[in-house]
This record gives sequence, C-alpha cells and structure tokens, in this order.
Amino acid sequence: MVCKKIISGVFFSLLVFACQNKNSLDSTLKKKPVSKATNKQTTPLQSAALKKDTLGSEITEFLENYNYVIQYEAVGFLNQDNFKDKVLILQEDEEYKSLARITLVLLGNKQGFELYKKSYTIMPPEYNADNYKKFDVEDVAIENNKIVFDLSAVGPNGHISFEFIFQNNGLQLHEFTGYFMGAGSHTEYVYKPKNQTDGTLEETTINTMEDDMPSTTKAYKIRLKSPADFENFDYDKFLNEIIQQAN
Repeated sequence: MVCKKIISGVFFSLLVFACQNKNSLDSTLKKKPVSKATNKQTTPLQSAALKKDTLGSEITEFLENYNYVIQYEAVGFLNQDNFKDKVLILQEDEEYKSLARITLVLLGNKQGFELYKKSYTIMPPEYNADNYKKFDVEDVAIENNKIVFDLSAVGPNGHISFEFIFQNNGLQLHEFTGYFMGAGSHTEYVYKPKNQTDGTLEETTINTMEDDMPSTTKAYKIRLKSPADFENFDYDKFLNEIIQQAN
C-alpha cells in the first residue's frame, strides 16, 4: 500500500513537471520569430546592410519580409550634399535568378538613408529563361552625380552602358551606349538625350574585314514613345526602339 502511494506521488510529480515545462516551451515558441528563409545563409554584406543604424527601417523591413539579398552596392555622392548616398541591387532567392532584380536608390542624411527611387526593370535579370547568364561582368557605380550601369558579355548581348544623372531634383538619362561585335563588323550606338523624349543617336560601324578597319558614322534624331525614366527603364526595349528608328 505504501509502495502504491509512493508510485502515485512520483507519477503526480512527473505529470506536474511535464505540464510546467510544456507551458514554458509553448511560451518560448510564441515569443521566438519564425524566419521565412531558415535554410539560407546570410553573407557579411547582408549582415551589415540589415543594421537599423545603417539603412532606414523601410529598407530593412523590405529585405527581411521579402527574402531579398543585396547583390551589389555602390556608395558615393549623388545629390550634391555632404552625405553619402547608396545604390543597392537586390536579388531574390538563388532559385529565382531569372526574375527581375530590384534597384534601390537611397539618399543619405543625418539619420541614415531614405528610399528615393525604386525600379524593377533597370537592372535586367541575371539569367535568361534557359538558365544562361546574360552578362559576364556587371557593375554599378556612383560617379560625378551619376549612377552608372555597366554590363558586358563576350556573346551577342554585347557591352551595354547607361548613366542616369541627378539634376533638377530628379534622375534623368544622361547617356546610353551599346557596342556589339559581329562577323565582319562591329557596331556602336551612342544615344544622348536633349530632354526626356528627344535625343540624338550616333551609329558607328567598323569594318573588321579590312586591315585599317575603316569606320562610318551616321546620326539620327530620335523621339521616344515614352520618357526614359529611371523607375521604368528597360535597356533591351530602349535599344530596340532607337535601332528601329535608325533603320
């Protein structure tokens, strides 16, 4: 009879202990945030970029909630004040490299950085639908109040460079260059805008079949169907439009 009481007492104590620990565990799990990318490793650049004292809360929340990482970062003086500015190229999870990347322009101030411009088109997807990389070299920089994008490939995608300058409190296309190497000739296109819709295009063709490689240049007046604004700029569509007008 005594043994039964002892066993019953031990069982009751174990039951109470288990209930207490379960409540404690449940409480801990409720308090612990669940990450959407638990299997994803964070790079040193990500860790630095996610600090609240470096970027504004609007940017850090965007990165944390939508599972993007910073692929490229450019720092410099864009809007002619004493605070450094940033351009961030965001890439979604590695499984989605054929999707559009996001470009953020952040203007610096005393408190940190604030979002100024955002584009889903200006930086093309890194890979095409067949999982081939579009450009061998990619670069973005802030130089002389301009954001400079430079994309280069050995293959048919050629060498693409375009600049957006900060002036009149906005970002405006400053110059676009495309250089392509073909069988027997190389072709270069240089577009310089006069305003948001009008500009001039110079087409230079180099004959590589001759030893001295002579070149010819033609100039065209271009009127864009829509303004080449930073938020919606797509280099591929832009290039096709100016070449069609030249032809």
